[in-house]
Amino acid sequence: MCEQEDVSQNPTQGVVLLELDALLQAAWRRYQDYMISAQNDLSMHQVYFLRFLARQITCTPSDVAQEFGVTLGAVTGFVDRLYKLGLVSRVRSETDRRLVLIQLTDKGIGKLKEFEKARTEKLVGLQEALGEAEIQRLNLALRQLVGGLTSLDKE
Repeated sequence: MCEQEDVSQNPTQGVVLLELDALLQAAWRRYQDYMISAQNDLSMHQVYFLRFLARQITCTPSDVAQEFGVTLGAVTGFVDRLYKLGLVSRVRSETDRRLVLIQLTDKGIGKLKEFEKARTEKLVGLQEALGEAEIQRLNLALRQLVGGLTSLDKE
C-alpha cells in the first residue's frame, strides 16, 4: 500500500493543492452561472433532473433518489417545486396504484429544449473565447481528472 505524503511537510505541494481545490470550485460555480442565465428560473440541479427524466421518460421517486444520491424526502420537495412550475406531472401507476410515476410535461419538454439550445450557443461562445486548441487541452485535462478520481474511488 502506498503511503501518501503529508502536505503539511511540503508547503509547495500544499499551496498547489489548495489552488487546485479553489480553481475547481471557482470553475464549477462560474460554469453553472454561465450555463444558467439570470433569466432562467431553474437551477442547474433542476435542469439535470429534467434531462434525467427526458432520458427515462417515466420514473419513480426511488429512481430519482438512487440516481442523485438523495433521500425520498428531498425528492418529494424537488418534484413538488417542478410540479408547481408545470414542468413535471405525477401520475399513479396503472398496475400498482400506490406507485407514483414522474414524467415531463409538454411545458417541461419545451423548457428543456430552450435550455439545450441556449447551452449549445453558450458552449460555442466558450469555444470562440478560448479557441479550439485550448478547448482540446482542457478536455484532455478534464478526462485525466475524471480518470484519476475514478481510480481513487475504486481504492
